[in-house]
Amino acid sequence: MSAVQRLVSALVALGCLAVLIAARSISPDARGTGTHTQLGLQACQFKYRTGLPCGTCGMTTSFSHFARGQIGASIWIQPFGFLLAVGSAMTFWAAGYCAVTARPAYRILRRWSFGLVMGTMLTAWILSWGWKIWLVVAGRDGW
Repeated sequence: MSAVQRLVSALVALGCLAVLIAARSISPDARGTGTHTQLGLQACQFKYRTGLPCGTCGMTTSFSHFARGQIGASIWIQPFGFLLAVGSAMTFWAAGYCAVTARPAYRILRRWSFGLVMGTMLTAWILSWGWKIWLVVAGRDGW
């Protein structure tokens, strides 16, 4: 890998690490949503207007639980958030490996079908959103 590619890999690794550190630095909201407001962001307007969670409700809470090693809570609160947190951790290690060793990781990635990966992620996100809606409607949101 060239010096520029290694630098980009290092920046990607640091970006993923920063997200995980930020998730660890905030407390997961016991209600299952709203953790992002600790970062100065507004409350979810979709949930405020409809009473139902949006497709990303609970993601920050899930990341915060994941960063604390509370895997069960992370999955319960927002399964897709858990998958994204795992992806962030894996990307941190893979990009760090690339930056340090100058060996690319594309040998594994080039075997994946982009359409299959995106279709699987979209399906997982929709199912997770349905799960989150059920949690709110059933009064089981939170940990």
